[in-house]
Amino acid sequence: MFTRLSYKDFFRSSQQLLAIEPRLPQENYPEHTHDFNELVLVTKGSGRHILNGYPHELHQGMVLYINADDHHLYENVDNLHLTNILLKPKNDFKFIHNVDAILQDLAPNQSQYKMVKQQVLSNINQQIALLQQDPLNALQQESSFLQILNLVQQNQYCVNVNQDSRGGRDENLYQLLRYLSFNFKQEINWQQLSQDFQLPLRSLQRMVKEKLGITPQQYVNKLRLSYAYYQLKFSEKAIIDIALESGYSDSSYFASCFKHEFGFCPRELR
Repeated sequence: MFTRLSYKDFFRSSQQLLAIEPRLPQENYPEHTHDFNELVLVTKGSGRHILNGYPHELHQGMVLYINADDHHLYENVDNLHLTNILLKPKNDFKFIHNVDAILQDLAPNQSQYKMVKQQVLSNINQQIALLQQDPLNALQQESSFLQILNLVQQNQYCVNVNQDSRGGRDENLYQLLRYLSFNFKQEINWQQLSQDFQLPLRSLQRMVKEKLGITPQQYVNKLRLSYAYYQLKFSEKAIIDIALESGYSDSSYFASCFKHEFGFCPRELR
């Protein structure tokens, strides 16, 4: 059984619309669920997030929506800072309506997490600071929350390799990271990607290392191993087939990488 967290431990009253729960830093936390939803903003550091059995590496700029019936945990954290906006499953918003579609669009789909860049995070933090002011009337709270959703929706990065006009290098980097989250299983041609995203190869390698704390290839390997972890746990596929599907042509090398990443062999997950 998972630990089940209750909104009563975080909301001051039944009339409160939402609650801000910063985790500065977020420690390793065992698998749990809750009777509230939460919008999670990764503001610093890194860590592994396992959501409904699917692991993924968290990094600054990721935004994810966790539904009340989800179960998740945090592990391998490294100075991971999160800001959680807690919401009751049946909210009582008076002025904004039909935001569920926006929120559900932010729910992670396996390796595909939404991302925003640092400047957008700074703007979001300004709205969060307003939400933390006490007291705030319902209109002020809902207005700030809607502004947060608007900032995320308007500034999240999607895959668009063939985009003709590009922004600065930071924007291209976020586009690259989103591209990798969709295409990690295929063979990566870094020279070609450096051209596609208009990032010189050495700059690409340096910027990813500065952003994530790991090299581009290490990031791809983590995405592949996360995918393999989920397949091992929830499918009946043969281990060698999962290795090939995850981008590893050598099953022995795959097993070695998997054990180094998770601390146990692929067969131990079965």
